Amino acid sequence: MSEPDLDVTATPVRRRVGVLWAVLVCAVTAAYTAIPYLTTPLFFQRGDTAAQFAPTWFHLGEMVRAGQWPPTMDTASWAGGNYAGEALFGVYNPLNVAVWWWVSGADNLAFATYVVKAAVMVLLALGTYLLAREYGSRPAAAAVVAVALPFSGFTLFWDAGSWPSGLMSFAYAPWVWVTMRRALRGVGSPFWAFLAGTLAVLNGNPYGTLAVVVIGAALILEGLVAREWGGAIRLALTGIAIAAFLPLVYIPLLETADLAIRSTGALFENSGKLRPEPGDLIFASSPLHTPPIRAITGPMKVPATFAAWFLIPLLPFLRWELLRGRAREFTGAGIIAAAYLAMTLGPSKLWLFRWPLRVFEYFLLAVFVVFAIALSAGLARTHLKTRAAASLGLILGLGWLSWSQDPEMTRRVGLGVVLLLALTLVVVVVHAFVRKAVLGEAAIAAALVLGIGATLFVQIHTFGENKSSRVWHVPSEVAQLQQRFDDLDGRVMQFTDLKPLQNKGQLKKLEASWHDYLPGSMYHPAGVDAVNNYTGMGFLPFTKRFCMEYDGFTQPCGYRNLWQPAEPGQPSLAELMKLDTVVVSPAIAQDTEAGAGWSEESSDQDVIRLVHDGSYPYEGSELSWASSGVEVGNAETTGVHSQRLEVFDAAQDGRLVFSMLGWPGWSARIDDTPLKTGYNAAGLLTVEIPAGTSGVLDLTYRTPGQRLGMIGAIGGTALALILALVTFVRRRRARQDEEAHDEVFWLDEDDHTEPERTI
Repeated sequence: MSEPDLDVTATPVRRRVGVLWAVLVCAVTAAYTAIPYLTTPLFFQRGDTAAQFAPTWFHLGEMVRAGQWPPTMDTASWAGGNYAGEALFGVYNPLNVAVWWWVSGADNLAFATYVVKAAVMVLLALGTYLLAREYGSRPAAAAVVAVALPFSGFTLFWDAGSWPSGLMSFAYAPWVWVTMRRALRGVGSPFWAFLAGTLAVLNGNPYGTLAVVVIGAALILEGLVAREWGGAIRLALTGIAIAAFLPLVYIPLLETADLAIRSTGALFENSGKLRPEPGDLIFASSPLHTPPIRAITGPMKVPATFAAWFLIPLLPFLRWELLRGRAREFTGAGIIAAAYLAMTLGPSKLWLFRWPLRVFEYFLLAVFVVFAIALSAGLARTHLKTRAAASLGLILGLGWLSWSQDPEMTRRVGLGVVLLLALTLVVVVVHAFVRKAVLGEAAIAAALVLGIGATLFVQIHTFGENKSSRVWHVPSEVAQLQQRFDDLDGRVMQFTDLKPLQNKGQLKKLEASWHDYLPGSMYHPAGVDAVNNYTGMGFLPFTKRFCMEYDGFTQPCGYRNLWQPAEPGQPSLAELMKLDTVVVSPAIAQDTEAGAGWSEESSDQDVIRLVHDGSYPYEGSELSWASSGVEVGNAETTGVHSQRLEVFDAAQDGRLVFSMLGWPGWSARIDDTPLKTGYNAAGLLTVEIPAGTSGVLDLTYRTPGQRLGMIGAIGGTALALILALVTFVRRRRARQDEEAHDEVFWLDEDDHTEPERTI
């Protein structure tokens, strides 16, 4: 490849070439995402995607279609319904609305989620391309790394396969980086940096917020090193504008942290889970190497530390000497790479950040940018035999190390070595025989990108789905799902545990179980009002009482507790929760009798269905119990987050219990008098009624910190607009001064002769 194009004032022809390469990046990335989907249709439905994200996206779409935005809380989803508190779904991010809308209107969940992930991977590739171009990379070289990054090992098998929130957060990173750096250099408006950073924060995943902090801090330091004082101040103020949105996203999480499952662990710990060792990173170009890392379901079974097939084999051919003198320019990139490398090799848990392999891809982003700059200088033509021998040695060395770790995988290691040798040979031959600058640049880029596709094809046929993540294979057809479970009436609670089938890999039995049960939040697309939902946060008093896991599965102790009162003097939990149907496996129901007022609707060797006889008190509201001495009149649900009821003169202090969870954010008033809210031993919402109380009680929910968060959001937006306006005015004045200078220079050249005026 020829010398890098560092001219920021590119000619129209160069701009058109750059746009053409950008379009090719998007098209090729989109086409490559189809390889795993067509080969293994459930490739993108692994782990949390199947049990949590796909069905919850469907439900959030339904909520938005019903006019509820932002969908911060769904009380009917119980432990899984505090969407603002969990922060994971980015309920304030307007771009996510398009995702929910699309999924909720789709007929097939697997296809719908594939389209979403493919679109995000394309945006990741395009952002990486623009970032590499921002550093002066040639379009062809930028295109190569841009296509490669979405198909690196962790990004493909873990983020795209299982964790779409992580994929989305990573996709924002290059956009945050490129817009912030342009704002630093004064060639781009700080408003675009504010917009990219704010969207990353509003996405809810803490790794996106971490990226904004790391990238912003690194670029401010770059500005200080380069003595770009104005740019550093501008970027720091932009960061303050972005940070103003943090309360909106994270106050709900902090307010509920004490009730969450994760609050029970240590602040810092090292379990070794998803934590690579330094030696594991050596295999960045080994497409079929599985590092000895502890994963979710046991040993790692996919090439999680793979980066790109060409990264190591082409090192001897890169002209690194041409990068000398550009150290200041790469200050930010170096700091970003160093910070993320340190976190990748850090402990398994650092506060909110678990499983350090998750940040490895951010380290790769910085590495790929530098690689694109080096590749832009063109492959060296001197000492070709020596360089080829060095590449051969690197490939064989990787093969030897890979085989040494797992000698039983001789065939797989051999296939990986042959693949690398073949792809490298193609690039070397193209480089040797195609000597025209433009044609050679395009030909080498094409060979590298085609090699990405070939590597992806081999990886998918070798590994298939990510077997290191949980398998679900839940039904995808929404209409069939709804038809299958349309006989479940009212509020439903399920008691079963299918983890043993999942852990033992008994897929046929697991898939057959979906005829009677559903995991996670899958009852949402089935059209069933179910208590069981997936939650990464939980509500400890509730989940402990029902012996409930994060995926909604339960143990026999939970079923026994269902028929017991939460506290003395109260009815059973089944009554307090106003359940209509209970679905339970015979193994869990064994030796436990259902409570009075319940009858068996159906029973066989796989499932027992119980239904509630009669009706519940306070029909039309979520009020389920009032203590003696507290007389309640009319009670009704007045909104998605509000209840209203009449309380007559309370003879003594008492309590009301509602069939909802007592999340922070509930408040109760009679006229202007606030009442104390809380939760009982099982986590159900309670309101304390003092003796002598009477009047209309209004019970409402407001997301904690929402008012403060909105004030911060308005203030941050105002600051960003002011910065954008000031930058625009200064740049306009600078252009006017430059034009005036050019005019004076032109008059001097003409001996101060005034140009002829024409009408």
